Amino acid sequence: MAPLHRHVATTSDPEVANEALRQIYARARMGTVADESSFRYRQEVLGDADLSLGRLDFRGSIAGRMVLEESFSVVLPRAGGVDWSIDGRTGTGLGVFLLQPGQEYYGEVDRLLVDSLTVARSTLRETARTAYGEAFPEVAFHDPRPRSPARERHWRSTFAFVQQALGDPEVASVPLLRADLLRRMSVATLEAFALVGEPGTRSTSAAGQHAAYRRAVDFLHDAVAAPITVEDVARHAGTSTVELTRAFRAHAGTTPGAYLRELRLVAAHDDLVRADPAGGDTVRGIALRWGMAHPGDFARRHRRAYGENPSTTLRR
Repeated sequence: MAPLHRHVATTSDPEVANEALRQIYARARMGTVADESSFRYRQEVLGDADLSLGRLDFRGSIAGRMVLEESFSVVLPRAGGVDWSIDGRTGTGLGVFLLQPGQEYYGEVDRLLVDSLTVARSTLRETARTAYGEAFPEVAFHDPRPRSPARERHWRSTFAFVQQALGDPEVASVPLLRADLLRRMSVATLEAFALVGEPGTRSTSAAGQHAAYRRAVDFLHDAVAAPITVEDVARHAGTSTVELTRAFRAHAGTTPGAYLRELRLVAAHDDLVRADPAGGDTVRGIALRWGMAHPGDFARRHRRAYGENPSTTLRR
């Protein structure tokens, strides 16, 4: 997995700001700046080719245009004012909105602080195909606004979780966690906005469901240490994540994600038993190795499964 790159730029020069902005959005350009003497711009972007998170701070009254090419971007205004138009649809205020490849965006902002998510078109397409079991030639959405307030709230909470996690260098350096964060954000985006060609349901025979379940279980045990997601498991099993979840509920009374988390808990416990604290092994290091970023959650799950804190197991 490629390393994350962080880019920070601060300027009072609109042309320098345009150059910095184009590092996020290749075909973006700020136009009229009402008062250049009061203009300030700052951006901070963290991410890779698949997923990046940004924070952009515009000080002043500014207008601008852009067209995305090979990515989708979800924009989350935090403070200030923005009036936008995307292919004839308009919006204003601090609500979340979506930019799609090929659509022209025009916005007028006034002292705007905004967070943004950018996800590669290929990444979102692959997630959609696997999650819904449909042959999506391309992902497209009906509307730049979320389909409901509840879906918007879920997207916001997922974004906050991913933003906090990627901001921790220890977490961001663990491939298992990076893969999970990419999956969470991609699925949340697909669910928040209404897709063109809504995914349908697909039924599988009992024999086919069992065969997919067995392929998935074998793959999970073989690849437990790899940065796999539920979508990877579904692809290997030759089914969708929806059908895979049905199969796991039918045959194991759980979900594929929960099954994978339990396998990793067992692996982390085995590492704790074999660990050498004097040699530098720590509970946090072992938990991160197995994709568990939150010490409290790891400790709780370990106590429930093994009857003791992970620190006690480590010191034995």
